[in-house]
Amino acid sequence: MPVSAASASLEPPHLKALKEKHADISRQIDEARKSPSTTDFYLTQLKKQKLIIKEKIESMRESAA
Repeated sequence: MPVSAASASLEPPHLKALKEKHADISRQIDEARKSPSTTDFYLTQLKKQKLIIKEKIESMRESAA
């Protein structure tokens, strides 16, 4: 989901940090999928972390609205 520069600058620092962490975990998942030595358990843990962060982001957006 693209974010305009104007709206990104108005985000609270905590929300911005959560979005960056979410993107970082997405990259980790992509890299882990490329590696034959990655376990399903590891991928599941990354996906759970990503979901938790996504829920926090959505909660912050709802409370701000």
